[in-house]
Amino acid sequence: MPLHPVYGHEALRARLVGTLKAHKLPPALLLLGPPGVGKQRLGLWLAAGLLCESGPGEPCGTCHSCRLVDSLQHPDVHWSFPVARPKGDESKQVEEAEETLGEAIAARRENPLYGRPDGLHALFLPLVRLLHRQAMMRPVMGRVKVFLVGDAERLVPQASSQEAANAMLKVLEEPPPDTHFILTTTDSAALLPTIRSRLVPLRVRRLPSADVARFLREVPTPAVAAEEAEHRAEAALGSIGDALEQREDAGDVAAAAERLLEAARRGPAARYRYALGVKSFGARSDFTETLGAAAELLRDDLAQRLRGAAGGHTHAEVPAERLVDAIRELDRAKGWARGNVNPQLIVAHLTRALGELGL
Repeated sequence: MPLHPVYGHEALRARLVGTLKAHKLPPALLLLGPPGVGKQRLGLWLAAGLLCESGPGEPCGTCHSCRLVDSLQHPDVHWSFPVARPKGDESKQVEEAEETLGEAIAARRENPLYGRPDGLHALFLPLVRLLHRQAMMRPVMGRVKVFLVGDAERLVPQASSQEAANAMLKVLEEPPPDTHFILTTTDSAALLPTIRSRLVPLRVRRLPSADVARFLREVPTPAVAAEEAEHRAEAALGSIGDALEQREDAGDVAAAAERLLEAARRGPAARYRYALGVKSFGARSDFTETLGAAAELLRDDLAQRLRGAAGGHTHAEVPAERLVDAIRELDRAKGWARGNVNPQLIVAHLTRALGELGL
């Protein structure tokens, strides 16, 4: 089954097409944005544009190269994403990782509307070694090779486990001349600073609800009825992934983010009450989603402020530089949450820091 078309991001795609036609696309990009907004699909679209027989430029979708990319069969497009940790003999782990990844891509070929990776899956060292091996080879049929690395924050599954990230850094430091790297992440702070410094960041923003609803009406089988599509699009907060998962708790996540920021504003007693209400362990993904949603609220406020637009959230009185510091605090808290730090301790520190910033 071919990939679905790219929905939304028209302005961003127009910029990328101009860059492709001018042969000025950076060799290493970082697509940064919230989960479920189509970053990896956009990366595959960009790979098709690099390899299109009438390009580089906007992919035509009909040439042999574009059709191979859309069916996930182009020999010069290498898509990596988190998979289970290889368990075999160390000397054979690269081959095991290649087989596991191949099976996962075959599953996505059958059903391109895939869900989020398992919490225990990551971009482990054997997978990066496989990428390194492929990067050293010449293109098979195209002008270049393209490596798409999804959920790149999972190069460091734990704070003490940076081998895969360091191996990825080596590839980025010495890239072959015929190679493009496109990494995607929801959390750039989780990447090693040395990796971030070698990537050109490109923000992929949330989609308008109309684009999400149109996707739901046109792509899934069976299609979603118009009224339900509108309802789910509103609840998904600009994320096709959330809309596809039929997340009934999407509004709950936003509400939890509001409560976190409100607790920070209301003083020490409210902060400690909120912290004591956070589960000490378990449901860690819900906790990190709340932190991510709070950071997105502040990013939206900051973007509106920089554009000079009216509206936004409730932080009109907070200087822009303090909003930036607050977003950094939330990103730092997300990093702690991925480790073994007690969420209650994280929240106690975070809400105090946010309160001191005037939120």
